[in-house]
Amino acid sequence: MYLDVLREAPILPFSNFVSRGDIPDKIDIARPRSYIDREVYRLVRQTARDKSSRLIPILGSAGTGKTHAYHSFKDKERENEKKLEQAKDDQEIEIGKLEDFNWSIIYIPSPPASIRVLLHVYTCIIEEMGAELLDIVSEKLVKKWGGDKKGLFQKPKLDEVIQRGIREFPGVFADCVKALVTYQLDKNMKALAERWLLGEDLDDEELNELGINSVVEDDDVCLALIKIITENLDTVLILYFDELESPYRMLGEAAERKFLEILKRLYNEVKGLVITIAVLKEIWPRIIEIADAPLRSRMEPEQELKPFSLNDLKIYFSKSMETFWEDNNLNPPLYPLFPLNEKLIEMIFEKTQGNPRNSIKLCRRFIDKIVMEEMTVDELLEVGADIVATAKPQSQVEEEVIDFSKPREVIKKTIEDILAEEEYSIDVNPQSVAGATLKCINMIGEEKGKQYQTQMEFKFMLGKRSQTLAALIKAEGKKWGLEIPSIKTFDRSAGVAGYYAAKRLKDAIDQKAIDEALLIVPTGSSGAKFESILQNNANIHKIELDNEVGEELIKNALSYPTKKGWEIATVIFGAIGEYKPPVIEETPPDEDLGE
Repeated sequence: MYLDVLREAPILPFSNFVSRGDIPDKIDIARPRSYIDREVYRLVRQTARDKSSRLIPILGSAGTGKTHAYHSFKDKERENEKKLEQAKDDQEIEIGKLEDFNWSIIYIPSPPASIRVLLHVYTCIIEEMGAELLDIVSEKLVKKWGGDKKGLFQKPKLDEVIQRGIREFPGVFADCVKALVTYQLDKNMKALAERWLLGEDLDDEELNELGINSVVEDDDVCLALIKIITENLDTVLILYFDELESPYRMLGEAAERKFLEILKRLYNEVKGLVITIAVLKEIWPRIIEIADAPLRSRMEPEQELKPFSLNDLKIYFSKSMETFWEDNNLNPPLYPLFPLNEKLIEMIFEKTQGNPRNSIKLCRRFIDKIVMEEMTVDELLEVGADIVATAKPQSQVEEEVIDFSKPREVIKKTIEDILAEEEYSIDVNPQSVAGATLKCINMIGEEKGKQYQTQMEFKFMLGKRSQTLAALIKAEGKKWGLEIPSIKTFDRSAGVAGYYAAKRLKDAIDQKAIDEALLIVPTGSSGAKFESILQNNANIHKIELDNEVGEELIKNALSYPTKKGWEIATVIFGAIGEYKPPVIEETPPDEDLGE
């Protein structure tokens, strides 16, 4: 009966062996990570008391649970919220212990290119904490600035409240103050102020109506908003940067250095943050080498994720199977390791050396074999014995170490090999698409012997306002601007965001900042204003893609461009020949059973 349920199940146990930031993990084995948890919670308590930000690196090889660690912290946050509410109801909580409960963790998938990273961070904060975040912060600030007067003849004057706010937060903060006060006090303008605070593009008339000159995507304005929020939230924010090596993976040291500079700005200028950076252990020495001395000196000691012990793996397997049976409305079998057995689990552990991801993969592989009746447990034991016979004992396994005394090109190749082995989640967003596009242009330009130069983020002046494009490409004697709308998904029209992205490119061309433009938008993007601006500006070249095409573009940009990547490069370089897909060697079905 149990085997029949496994055969008919739409999703088998252990199907998701790669953690994703947007999909919670059901099973957590805390022991290998317990000391890291304690260290992070210690930093949270210190930050709650002195408001100083802190930065802690979490290191781990591929598959050791860097992304999963975020989910464990998120589960703890939810648990704390329940405890805090219960304690408040029972009036039992001690005020001095509030810092143990009063924190929130924000998952920030590291964009493969260091383009608009502060906007990326701000958007992640807003999306995680919800619209009530703006309500909490704006209400607190307006009250502090005298905007909470009651009574018929005591209606607060908007301008007076704004001026008091600007005295506390002058300069680049002024527009943030105006937007927050307007959001809280002006019912007629609330929706417009909210759109600005959420990072949406407003046209010049709407900005004039708000009395605002800047846009949130500007780094200084975005950082100002993050500072105001963190200083008035009464909550420690843990920013969990996952896959810190992504900029290095996509565009090399220049991108990683720029990304680290942004991390340093957050650390130096924002209060109340615990910045947690999860990074591949093997790449960490290179990232430390890229980071400047001040940033290195301010980091907490690195913490390293440990592999499963044999008991951890047995517990993980039995808990996962128990959850599967319960999801299918069945009492679990008496033997918790069914359909495998203890000997097979031990063999899996010997082969994987406790690496969580590889262990989960092998468990899934063996369950498949049994469920599909390709092998019996006894036959699997024989295969497992062969696997273990060729594996080194755990004590003899050598970690991959990069010898930094070797020539730089050798080191670079070693790092690229390690990065290629790491399985990572792909988030198709404007930053990742822009990074993949630049990578494709770089690879094809180098392959075809073209004279070219690429630059992440390109600023130009439009009157007194600074405008930013995603990238600048110099090729074939021309300057190309690359822009992508500020959207969440490529599976539906860019809408008004597409028009604003096209307008930024038109403005850059009008200002002679660029000669030609490349606009990447979701397939089917339309609208009267959007179509009009494209029809009247032939030097803005539109490229369409959806989420699936975007994911392939990003994934293959690390090895060889996709057909879409080739199409983009053709726009930039002209005739470069027909696209020829790479030759993929097929692996026999059972040859890599133990891999």
